Amino acid sequence: MKKKKIIFIILLLMVAQLAVSCGRPTGPAKQPVALVIWKPFEESETWRSIFEEYTRTHSYVNFVYERKDIATYEDELLNALASGTGPDIFSIHNDWLASYKDKMSPAPKGVFSVREFEDAFVDVARADLYDQENNLYAVPMSVDTLALFYNRDLLGSAGIAQPPRTWAEAIEAVKSLTRQDKFGNFLVNGIAMGTDKNVNRSVDILGLLMLQNGTQVYSSAKNQATMDREVVAADGSRYNAGAQALEFYTQFANPAKETYTWNNRNNYSVDAFIAGQTAMMLSYSYMVPVVANKAPLLNFGVAAVPQVDLSKPKVNFSNYFAEGVSKASKNTEEAWNFLKFATSKESLTKYYAAHKQPASRKDIISTQIGDPGVGVFAESALTAKPLFKPNSSKFDRMFSDMIEDVILRGKSPDQAVGTGNQALTQMLLGR
Repeated sequence: MKKKKIIFIILLLMVAQLAVSCGRPTGPAKQPVALVIWKPFEESETWRSIFEEYTRTHSYVNFVYERKDIATYEDELLNALASGTGPDIFSIHNDWLASYKDKMSPAPKGVFSVREFEDAFVDVARADLYDQENNLYAVPMSVDTLALFYNRDLLGSAGIAQPPRTWAEAIEAVKSLTRQDKFGNFLVNGIAMGTDKNVNRSVDILGLLMLQNGTQVYSSAKNQATMDREVVAADGSRYNAGAQALEFYTQFANPAKETYTWNNRNNYSVDAFIAGQTAMMLSYSYMVPVVANKAPLLNFGVAAVPQVDLSKPKVNFSNYFAEGVSKASKNTEEAWNFLKFATSKESLTKYYAAHKQPASRKDIISTQIGDPGVGVFAESALTAKPLFKPNSSKFDRMFSDMIEDVILRGKSPDQAVGTGNQALTQMLLGR
């Protein structure tokens, strides 16, 4: 009996030793890593589940998340990066890459292959976030697109059963919807388009029209501005696509046109829509809760933006932020590994379940298309086209100037686009 007890004790000690050795790390312990993340708009709570999931298998990583005010975000970010005190991971807008590329560390080749990224994410992200040497600089959690917001009651009262699907239908709808009093003041605006300052996302709407109209903004190498050049139509005719797009946009603020429905005296477009005065406006998904919260009784819907010709491929316009890694980060590899994890199908599926946003990944969009909240925006991301901006703020100002050249300064659309093209050429030269 004594011998059996001794053997039993020895076996217990062996099992205990085996358990200790199995639980011991087989390689050198990872040094603690703190990843500092800066993002506008989103609170840290929206990322909490992604952080917790990642640290389950990367316990040495700690996250320091800072939500930034979008009004001061760029200035704060540029100052921090210049002084070497910036974050490891930060957000860039989809048209900022040209300005931020020299401050960012591209993804290591083993993190995302070009084919893997193209298969997973919407096409516009490939165009926006890669450089000409096929280096990837950022990945998007979500991709938003312009959509048509419409007042169901106003359309119904005008005998319009469905929101317009083409711009030709939109023009006819505007004619039916617009109402003025005897002094020429608008009682109902058909659509919020035509001016710059009081139209939400006026620059984006003009960009959409140019892309839909076939405007060749640049040469193929993007080293020359060609926005004022004529293009050849399918029937062989030639037309100035950029000027036509500008003329189409500004017609809604031209008193000499049948489509006159908006002017600089109007309230801001979002406010006018919320007040029930404006029948249609173009904006993004983030505007849905804004409208719903400010006007809970407003009977409004959201549809895809009108197209020029439904028999041709659709063209839509995107607006989103993507996450990139600072060149000054001491943890670039870990930062990129985390971004790949955060934008995986599994992570984003859970993220969207808690935070309704239109997907950036093609393999998730199919599950969102039927969603009344984000479906229109998600589906439109599949056909969004890029609009390269060598300098985002200067480019937007140039588009605003073109609109105001026509509406306020009496220039023809051809003249305004010609002036804009000269400004774009200076941007390409870095001036």
